[in-house]
Amino acid sequence: MTASQIRAEAREKLASKWGKSAFITLLFLLMIYFISRIFNLDSSLGYLAFIIIALPLCYGFVFSFCKLNEDISISCLDFIKNGFIHFGKAWSITFNIALKLILPILLVLACDFIHVYGYIEGINYLRILGLVLYIIGTLYILFKQFSYRIALLVLYDNPSMSGKEAVEKSAELMKGNVGALLCLDLSFIGWAILAIATLEIGFLWLIPYIQVSEINFYKNLTGELKK
Repeated sequence: MTASQIRAEAREKLASKWGKSAFITLLFLLMIYFISRIFNLDSSLGYLAFIIIALPLCYGFVFSFCKLNEDISISCLDFIKNGFIHFGKAWSITFNIALKLILPILLVLACDFIHVYGYIEGINYLRILGLVLYIIGTLYILFKQFSYRIALLVLYDNPSMSGKEAVEKSAELMKGNVGALLCLDLSFIGWAILAIATLEIGFLWLIPYIQVSEINFYKNLTGELKK
């Protein structure tokens, strides 16, 4: 399916749920905001505490839209319960993604060091080589992040899977499909500009639209979505 077809499917799924979707999004954003105000994000400890609490809520938010997409009845605050029920799995997925990206990130940092060293010492070939390798490495990391992006949706469909299995299954499904997901993301640029023009209030509707579109992108990969 094309990006426009996936977006059309998302609009159909949200047809009678735009109000509830926007309200869930509002509650989620308010909760994240208040949690960020409670902890001092300028300190390492405060930032860590914020992440520990906020990450499961983000996962619960996605799970709520998975259920909404399937016409399963949910309450507007279910993302709290769903997030903390899957607290361990949420962190397992995050840890396994970080584990797969740590080596490329270290290599990119090394390339950046080569670039800076070449610049300071006036060694042009090192400066250029470091920069080129840094750009290539950064693009590779972005590519890999796209490969793991549907891991949570895999976990939703397969709750018995471990975080590691969900990440590996995501990478398997995304083989040859990273470009399609990128095109889907880019297709929302116009909507994002409109949302900004409404003093960002429009994001209360745009975020659910994007989320349900990504869910249907995943369902298209698994063959659950009719073409």
